[in-house]
Amino acid sequence: MEQEDAGSGEMPAIEPAENGPIEVSGAKQPDFRVVQPEYNLQEGKTIFKDVGALWHNVSQKTGKEFYTLKIGKLRLLVFPNQKMQQ
Repeated sequence: MEQEDAGSGEMPAIEPAENGPIEVSGAKQPDFRVVQPEYNLQEGKTIFKDVGALWHNVSQKTGKEFYTLKIGKLRLLVFPNQKMQQ
């Protein structure tokens, strides 16, 4: 199996963290972490499993703010909703 290069857009390795800081190797720390709640019926507890992360960015070209959302190999750009309500 070939090793993918670091610029492939794949999410950096995330170590599981329960209600603590998320560990990301080789990249700046995310501004938000994306979790999936899992329920342990035997103990009656909710466990938050890390599934992704969200980073705040500013476009170098236009200066506009946006976020990068990474979940597994999926990479999405998130923009503020600029629609005016009438």
